[in-house]
Amino acid sequence: MKTVLLNQPVSGKALCIFEGKATVVTAPDPSRDTVAGLLKEADGMVLRTMTYIDAAMIASAPGLKVISRTGIGVDNVDVAAATRHGVMVCNVRGVNVTSVAEHTVSLVLAVAKALPFLDSNVRQGNWSCRNEHRPVELKGKQLGLVGMGRIGSRVAEILGRAFGMRVLAYDPYVTEDQFPAVEFCGLDALMSRADVVSVHLPSSAETRQLLNADLLARMKPSAFIVNTARGQVIDQEALAEALAEHRIAGAGLDVFEEEPFPADSRLASLSNVILTPHAAALTEECVTETAVRACRSVLDVLEGREPESVVNRDALREGTHGAR
Repeated sequence: MKTVLLNQPVSGKALCIFEGKATVVTAPDPSRDTVAGLLKEADGMVLRTMTYIDAAMIASAPGLKVISRTGIGVDNVDVAAATRHGVMVCNVRGVNVTSVAEHTVSLVLAVAKALPFLDSNVRQGNWSCRNEHRPVELKGKQLGLVGMGRIGSRVAEILGRAFGMRVLAYDPYVTEDQFPAVEFCGLDALMSRADVVSVHLPSSAETRQLLNADLLARMKPSAFIVNTARGQVIDQEALAEALAEHRIAGAGLDVFEEEPFPADSRLASLSNVILTPHAAALTEECVTETAVRACRSVLDVLEGREPESVVNRDALREGTHGAR
Protein backbone atom coordinates (compact mmCIF):
# COMPACT_ATOMS: atom_id res chain seq x y z
CA MET A 1 0.00 0.00 0.00
CA LYS A 2 1.21 3.52 -0.81
CA THR A 3 2.22 5.91 1.97
CA VAL A 4 0.97 9.50 2.20
CA LEU A 5 2.65 11.97 4.55
CA LEU A 6 0.94 14.93 6.21
CA ASN A 7 3.19 17.58 7.73
CA GLN A 8 0.23 18.73 9.86
CA PRO A 9 -3.17 17.16 10.59
CA VAL A 10 -6.10 17.70 8.21
CA SER A 11 -9.82 17.10 8.63
CA GLY A 12 -11.16 13.59 9.10
CA LYS A 13 -13.46 14.11 6.13
CA ALA A 14 -10.40 14.54 3.92
CA LEU A 15 -8.60 11.54 5.36
CA CYS A 16 -11.54 9.29 4.48
CA ILE A 17 -10.38 9.60 0.87
CA PHE A 18 -7.40 7.34 1.64
CA GLU A 19 -9.28 4.60 3.49
CA GLY A 20 -8.25 1.23 2.12
CA LYS A 21 -6.13 2.89 -0.57
CA ALA A 22 -3.11 4.38 1.22
CA THR A 23 -1.46 4.48 4.61
CA VAL A 24 -1.51 7.96 6.11
CA VAL A 25 1.37 9.14 8.32
CA THR A 26 1.04 12.46 10.16
CA ALA A 27 4.27 14.09 11.31
CA PRO A 28 4.34 14.65 15.08
CA ASP A 29 5.61 18.17 14.38
CA PRO A 30 6.17 20.20 11.21
CA SER A 31 9.90 20.82 11.72
CA ARG A 32 12.23 20.22 8.79
CA ASP A 33 14.11 17.36 10.41
CA THR A 34 10.98 15.50 11.42
CA VAL A 35 9.26 15.89 8.06
CA ALA A 36 12.44 15.14 6.07
CA GLY A 37 12.91 11.84 7.87
CA LEU A 38 9.34 10.72 7.19
CA LEU A 39 9.32 12.00 3.60
CA LYS A 40 12.01 9.49 2.63
CA GLU A 41 9.43 6.70 2.80
CA ALA A 42 6.49 8.59 1.29
CA ASP A 43 4.85 8.17 -2.11
CA GLY A 44 2.79 11.33 -1.76
CA MET A 45 2.49 14.33 0.53
CA VAL A 46 -0.32 16.63 1.62
CA LEU A 47 1.37 19.88 2.63
CA ARG A 48 0.04 22.66 4.83
CA THR A 49 1.93 25.91 5.53
CA MET A 50 4.37 25.23 8.37
CA THR A 51 7.06 23.28 6.49
CA TYR A 52 9.26 24.27 3.55
CA ILE A 53 10.00 21.31 1.27
CA ASP A 54 13.46 21.97 -0.13
CA ALA A 55 15.58 20.35 -2.83
CA ALA A 56 17.49 18.11 -0.42
CA MET A 57 14.29 16.72 1.09
CA ILE A 58 12.87 15.95 -2.36
CA ALA A 59 16.11 14.31 -3.53
CA SER A 60 16.14 12.04 -0.48
CA ALA A 61 12.62 10.74 -1.17
CA PRO A 62 13.02 8.33 -4.11
CA GLY A 63 9.41 7.14 -4.10
CA LEU A 64 7.81 10.59 -3.92
CA LYS A 65 5.45 11.27 -6.81
CA VAL A 66 3.32 14.21 -5.67
CA ILE A 67 3.24 17.12 -3.23
CA SER A 68 -0.25 18.58 -2.86
CA ARG A 69 -0.75 21.94 -1.14
CA THR A 70 -3.86 22.67 0.91
CA GLY A 71 -4.19 26.08 -0.73
CA ILE A 72 -3.19 28.03 -3.80
CA GLY A 73 0.28 29.20 -2.73
CA VAL A 74 3.26 26.93 -3.37
CA ASP A 75 5.96 29.20 -1.95
CA ASN A 76 6.82 26.55 0.67
CA VAL A 77 7.85 24.06 -2.03
CA ASP A 78 10.98 24.14 -4.19
CA VAL A 79 8.94 23.63 -7.36
CA ALA A 80 12.01 23.61 -9.62
CA ALA A 81 13.60 20.81 -7.58
CA ALA A 82 10.34 18.86 -7.60
CA THR A 83 10.19 19.19 -11.38
CA ARG A 84 13.77 17.98 -11.78
CA HIS A 85 12.87 14.84 -9.86
CA GLY A 86 9.59 14.27 -11.69
CA VAL A 87 7.42 15.14 -8.70
CA MET A 88 4.05 16.75 -9.41
CA VAL A 89 3.25 19.83 -7.34
CA CYS A 90 -0.49 20.38 -6.97
CA ASN A 91 -2.48 23.18 -5.42
CA VAL A 92 -6.11 24.01 -4.75
CA ARG A 93 -7.56 26.92 -6.68
CA GLY A 94 -10.65 28.95 -5.94
CA VAL A 95 -11.76 27.32 -2.70
CA ASN A 96 -10.46 30.09 -0.46
CA VAL A 97 -11.94 33.02 -2.40
CA THR A 98 -14.97 33.55 -0.18
CA SER A 99 -13.12 33.12 3.12
CA VAL A 100 -10.18 35.36 2.23
CA ALA A 101 -12.35 38.03 0.61
CA GLU A 102 -14.60 38.13 3.68
CA HIS A 103 -11.57 38.36 5.98
CA THR A 104 -10.15 41.16 3.85
CA VAL A 105 -13.39 43.13 4.03
CA SER A 106 -13.53 42.51 7.78
CA LEU A 107 -10.06 44.02 8.22
CA VAL A 108 -10.96 46.99 6.02
CA LEU A 109 -14.05 47.65 8.14
CA ALA A 110 -12.20 47.12 11.42
CA VAL A 111 -9.45 49.62 10.61
CA ALA A 112 -11.82 52.15 8.99
CA LYS A 113 -14.23 52.03 11.91
CA ALA A 114 -11.41 52.06 14.52
CA LEU A 115 -12.91 49.03 16.24
CA PRO A 116 -9.83 47.99 18.29
CA PHE A 117 -9.42 51.57 19.58
CA LEU A 118 -13.08 51.87 20.54
CA ASP A 119 -13.21 48.42 22.12
CA SER A 120 -10.11 48.88 24.28
CA ASN A 121 -11.22 52.32 25.48
CA VAL A 122 -14.71 51.16 26.44
CA ARG A 123 -13.15 48.29 28.41
CA GLN A 124 -11.02 50.88 30.25
CA GLY A 125 -14.05 52.98 31.10
CA ASN A 126 -13.28 55.74 28.61
CA TRP A 127 -16.73 56.36 27.12
CA SER A 128 -15.63 59.77 25.84
CA CYS A 129 -13.46 58.07 23.17
CA ARG A 130 -16.58 58.27 20.99
CA ASN A 131 -16.06 62.02 20.72
CA GLU A 132 -12.72 61.63 18.92
CA HIS A 133 -14.62 60.70 15.75
CA ARG A 134 -12.00 58.23 14.57
CA PRO A 135 -14.22 56.01 12.40
CA VAL A 136 -14.55 57.02 8.76
CA GLU A 137 -17.16 56.20 6.12
CA LEU A 138 -16.19 54.05 3.17
CA LYS A 139 -18.85 55.32 0.78
CA GLY A 140 -17.24 57.41 -1.94
CA LYS A 141 -13.72 56.53 -0.82
CA GLN A 142 -11.21 54.98 -3.23
CA LEU A 143 -10.27 51.32 -2.84
CA GLY A 144 -6.92 50.43 -4.41
CA LEU A 145 -6.52 46.75 -5.24
CA VAL A 146 -3.00 45.50 -5.91
CA GLY A 147 -3.90 42.36 -7.83
CA MET A 148 -7.23 41.56 -9.50
CA GLY A 149 -7.39 37.79 -9.40
CA ARG A 150 -10.29 35.83 -7.93
CA ILE A 151 -9.94 37.26 -4.43
CA GLY A 152 -9.15 40.83 -5.45
CA SER A 153 -12.10 40.94 -7.83
CA ARG A 154 -14.43 39.55 -5.14
CA VAL A 155 -13.27 42.24 -2.71
CA ALA A 156 -13.92 44.82 -5.43
CA GLU A 157 -17.43 43.47 -5.86
CA ILE A 158 -18.25 43.57 -2.14
CA LEU A 159 -16.75 46.96 -1.31
CA GLY A 160 -17.71 48.53 -4.61
CA ARG A 161 -21.32 47.44 -4.80
CA ALA A 162 -22.30 47.10 -1.15
CA PHE A 163 -20.27 49.98 0.30
CA GLY A 164 -20.16 52.37 -2.62
CA MET A 165 -16.38 52.57 -2.87
CA ARG A 166 -14.74 53.62 -6.12
CA VAL A 167 -12.35 50.88 -7.20
CA LEU A 168 -8.83 51.39 -8.57
CA ALA A 169 -6.69 48.42 -9.54
CA TYR A 170 -3.17 47.54 -10.56
CA ASP A 171 -2.61 44.22 -12.29
CA PRO A 172 -0.45 43.98 -15.42
CA TYR A 173 -1.76 40.48 -16.14
CA VAL A 174 -5.45 41.41 -16.33
CA THR A 175 -7.16 43.03 -19.29
CA GLU A 176 -9.17 46.11 -18.33
CA ASP A 177 -12.26 45.07 -20.30
CA GLN A 178 -12.76 42.18 -17.84
CA PHE A 179 -13.76 44.71 -15.17
CA PRO A 180 -15.51 47.69 -16.77
CA ALA A 181 -16.48 49.19 -13.40
CA VAL A 182 -12.84 49.30 -12.24
CA GLU A 183 -10.30 52.01 -13.10
CA PHE A 184 -6.91 50.48 -13.84
CA CYS A 185 -3.84 52.62 -13.20
CA GLY A 186 -0.14 52.41 -12.44
CA LEU A 187 1.06 51.35 -9.01
CA ASP A 188 2.40 54.81 -8.16
CA ALA A 189 -0.95 56.41 -8.94
CA LEU A 190 -2.88 53.76 -7.01
CA MET A 191 -0.78 54.18 -3.87
CA SER A 192 -1.14 57.96 -3.91
CA ARG A 193 -4.88 58.04 -4.68
CA ALA A 194 -6.32 55.15 -2.65
CA ASP A 195 -7.93 55.63 0.74
CA VAL A 196 -7.67 51.89 1.32
CA VAL A 197 -4.98 49.70 -0.30
CA SER A 198 -5.65 45.96 -0.34
CA VAL A 199 -2.95 43.51 -1.46
CA HIS A 200 -3.79 40.38 -3.47
CA LEU A 201 -0.55 39.15 -5.04
CA PRO A 202 1.37 35.88 -4.70
CA SER A 203 4.92 35.80 -3.35
CA SER A 204 7.51 35.65 -6.13
CA ALA A 205 10.78 37.22 -7.16
CA GLU A 206 8.74 39.78 -9.08
CA THR A 207 6.53 40.76 -6.15
CA ARG A 208 8.97 40.53 -3.24
CA GLN A 209 8.85 43.88 -1.38
CA LEU A 210 7.02 45.36 -4.34
CA LEU A 211 5.40 47.80 -1.93
CA ASN A 212 8.62 49.34 -0.70
CA ALA A 213 9.36 52.45 1.36
CA ASP A 214 9.05 54.75 -1.67
CA LEU A 215 5.60 53.47 -2.60
CA LEU A 216 4.39 53.46 1.01
CA ALA A 217 5.52 57.09 1.25
CA ARG A 218 3.08 57.96 -1.53
CA MET A 219 0.07 56.94 0.56
CA LYS A 220 -2.18 59.54 2.14
CA PRO A 221 -1.71 60.05 5.90
CA SER A 222 -5.40 59.15 6.23
CA ALA A 223 -5.10 55.92 4.22
CA PHE A 224 -5.15 52.31 5.40
CA ILE A 225 -3.43 49.23 4.00
CA VAL A 226 -4.64 45.64 4.28
CA ASN A 227 -2.69 42.50 3.34
CA THR A 228 -4.23 39.03 3.24
CA ALA A 229 -1.98 37.74 0.44
CA ARG A 230 1.70 37.22 1.34
CA GLY A 231 3.84 39.16 3.80
CA GLN A 232 6.81 39.28 1.45
CA VAL A 233 4.95 41.63 -0.92
CA ILE A 234 5.34 44.55 1.53
CA ASP A 235 8.58 45.88 3.03
CA GLN A 236 7.46 45.14 6.58
CA GLU A 237 10.08 47.29 8.30
CA ALA A 238 9.21 50.28 6.11
CA LEU A 239 5.53 49.71 6.84
CA ALA A 240 6.14 49.55 10.60
CA GLU A 241 8.08 52.81 10.45
CA ALA A 242 5.35 54.56 8.44
CA LEU A 243 2.69 53.38 10.89
CA ALA A 244 4.75 54.33 13.95
CA GLU A 245 5.23 57.83 12.56
CA HIS A 246 1.54 58.04 11.57
CA ARG A 247 2.41 58.65 7.92
CA ILE A 248 -0.24 55.96 7.29
CA ALA A 249 -3.40 55.87 9.38
CA GLY A 250 -3.51 52.15 9.98
CA ALA A 251 -3.14 48.61 8.71
CA GLY A 252 -4.80 45.21 8.86
CA LEU A 253 -2.33 42.36 8.37
CA ASP A 254 -2.98 38.64 8.14
CA VAL A 255 0.41 37.72 6.62
CA PHE A 256 3.99 38.56 7.53
CA GLU A 257 7.55 38.29 6.25
CA GLU A 258 8.30 35.84 9.07
CA GLU A 259 5.72 33.31 10.24
CA PRO A 260 4.84 32.48 12.95
CA PHE A 261 4.75 36.19 13.76
CA PRO A 262 7.55 37.04 16.23
CA ALA A 263 6.26 38.51 19.49
CA ASP A 264 9.06 41.09 19.53
CA SER A 265 8.13 42.49 16.12
CA ARG A 266 7.84 46.26 16.00
CA LEU A 267 4.35 45.87 14.55
CA ALA A 268 3.16 44.18 17.74
CA SER A 269 3.73 47.37 19.73
CA LEU A 270 1.67 49.60 17.43
CA SER A 271 -1.94 50.43 18.29
CA ASN A 272 -2.92 51.36 14.73
CA VAL A 273 -2.42 47.83 13.38
CA ILE A 274 -4.74 44.82 13.51
CA LEU A 275 -2.87 41.50 13.38
CA THR A 276 -4.35 38.10 12.56
CA PRO A 277 -2.35 34.83 12.30
CA HIS A 278 -2.51 34.00 8.56
CA ALA A 279 -6.05 32.87 9.26
CA ALA A 280 -8.03 34.42 6.40
CA ALA A 281 -8.61 31.07 4.71
CA LEU A 282 -9.01 29.09 7.93
CA THR A 283 -12.77 28.97 8.14
CA GLU A 284 -14.18 25.54 8.91
CA GLU A 285 -15.74 25.33 5.47
CA CYS A 286 -12.62 26.37 3.57
CA VAL A 287 -10.21 24.23 5.59
CA THR A 288 -12.31 21.13 5.04
CA GLU A 289 -12.77 21.65 1.31
CA THR A 290 -9.12 22.52 0.61
CA ALA A 291 -7.98 19.43 2.52
CA VAL A 292 -10.43 17.22 0.65
CA ARG A 293 -9.27 18.50 -2.73
CA ALA A 294 -5.57 18.32 -1.80
CA CYS A 295 -5.97 14.71 -0.66
CA ARG A 296 -7.95 13.86 -3.78
CA SER A 297 -5.09 15.17 -5.95
CA VAL A 298 -2.59 12.93 -4.16
CA LEU A 299 -4.79 9.88 -4.63
CA ASP A 300 -5.35 10.77 -8.29
CA VAL A 301 -1.60 10.75 -8.93
CA LEU A 302 -1.00 7.55 -6.98
CA GLU A 303 -3.78 5.80 -8.91
CA GLY A 304 -2.66 7.08 -12.30
CA ARG A 305 -5.22 9.82 -12.91
CA GLU A 306 -4.64 13.46 -13.87
CA PRO A 307 -5.15 15.66 -10.78
CA GLU A 308 -7.24 18.81 -10.86
CA SER A 309 -4.50 21.45 -10.64
CA VAL A 310 -0.79 20.81 -11.29
CA VAL A 311 1.52 23.79 -10.88
CA ASN A 312 4.42 22.28 -12.84
CA ARG A 313 2.41 20.33 -15.43
CA ASP A 314 3.96 22.05 -18.46
CA ALA A 315 7.53 21.61 -17.22
CA LEU A 316 6.95 17.93 -16.53
CA ARG A 317 5.42 17.38 -19.96
CA GLU A 318 8.39 19.08 -21.59
CA GLY A 319 10.58 16.38 -20.09
CA THR A 320 12.81 18.72 -18.11
CA HIS A 321 12.92 16.35 -15.14
CA GLY A 322 15.10 13.37 -14.48
CA ALA A 323 13.91 9.81 -14.06
CA ARG A 324 13.21 8.53 -10.58
